[in-house]
Amino acid sequence: MANVKFENITFRYGQNTVLDNFSLEVESGKIVCLVGPSGCGKTTLVRCLLGLGKPETGSITVGERCLFDAKRRINVPAEKRNIGIVFQDYAVWPHMTVLENVSYPLKKQRRPKDEIHKRAMHALEQVHMTEYANHLPNQLSGGQQQRVAIARAIVVDSDVLVMDEPITNLDAKLREEMLLEIRMIQKRLGATILYITHDQQSALQLCDKMAIMEQDGTLCQYGTDDEIILRPANRFTFEFIGVSNFLPVMPSGSGFALDCGTLFPYDGEVPPQAQKGGYELGVRPNDVIFDNTSPIRAKVDSRVFLGSEYNYFLSVGDRQIRVQQSMLDARQRGTAAEGEEVGIRFLNTRFYPAKKGGQAA
Repeated sequence: MANVKFENITFRYGQNTVLDNFSLEVESGKIVCLVGPSGCGKTTLVRCLLGLGKPETGSITVGERCLFDAKRRINVPAEKRNIGIVFQDYAVWPHMTVLENVSYPLKKQRRPKDEIHKRAMHALEQVHMTEYANHLPNQLSGGQQQRVAIARAIVVDSDVLVMDEPITNLDAKLREEMLLEIRMIQKRLGATILYITHDQQSALQLCDKMAIMEQDGTLCQYGTDDEIILRPANRFTFEFIGVSNFLPVMPSGSGFALDCGTLFPYDGEVPPQAQKGGYELGVRPNDVIFDNTSPIRAKVDSRVFLGSEYNYFLSVGDRQIRVQQSMLDARQRGTAAEGEEVGIRFLNTRFYPAKKGGQAA
């Protein structure tokens, strides 16, 4: 295993700058999820790591080994970078057996037959697929084919394993199983995994750390899932990771109010930068509680019981917000019925510049 360091990477497609002086260091032996909206440069960054794209500036190192350095004119060929890759569509060869698929990278390296068989079987053992060694891919489920792809990626003792949207094509149950499987494989191998996804839920379940990329390719925040959720760096992180509600806040008399077509008095704390207006209150659905003594009134548009929680949509004036109520809170405070008017209060609020024309003011 080894750390991965991107330093001042700039990459352009013609006049379009995808990455501009992008820097990130992935710690050794960790699963780091690279998360961001489609088109933000996640795949471009990975292609640079794999040697499939050449940056204009910067350097890329894995452990003590420099794979690319624009100034020193170092650019190690893709086939010599020793990085395993698992693709979204598995990319297993349909005419080869499972064992032949996994053995292929070693055959390309002209390893001895005995070594090839031993290492391929060991890789299959790591993903619990030894009993399927002689099966063809069309005899396997989607999850089993993905395990074969992982075995093929780890068979050459790669320094780093890259997974590019590896579970997107699986159904919900298989996605859950594969996330657990990837975590177990990582623990057995002690591998460094760079996991690329736009699926924030998968990232939260799997990662040791998350790197959040904004639409323009900049690194917005890098940290643990707790840090990302509880201490978001800015509005983009708060809005992109998890579900969020936003309501405009403005000065009103000697205090403040929520401007939702109707003004609702707001008695919570408002930071100095938001006290002149032009800001919105941000709150997570599970930080909205029912309290009929509150002056903030809402109408329950819908209520759905999800087994472990209730999911509501409420109208607050001309705005709609989402509320998630745990079973514990439901027992303590009671639930609300569709069509009912309720009072609500907000916990753990944040304040961000209001958006204008799709951009933060």
